[in-house]
Amino acid sequence: MKSLWFVLKSLRNNRLRTALTALGVAVAVFIFCFFQSVSHTMEGVVRDAGKNNNLVVMKENTW
Repeated sequence: MKSLWFVLKSLRNNRLRTALTALGVAVAVFIFCFFQSVSHTMEGVVRDAGKNNNLVVMKENTW
């Protein structure tokens, strides 16, 4: 219980460092979730596109 007091005291005394650390962890978790979501969505899009076995042909130099 004594170590918890030291932790809380340190967090209170170093507010900027605590806030920056919490912000860094939050950003890292957000980025991880974002890329996992994009990966999962793209996997579903590719899977759905391949269901019908469609062939897409594009003309050369269509710009």
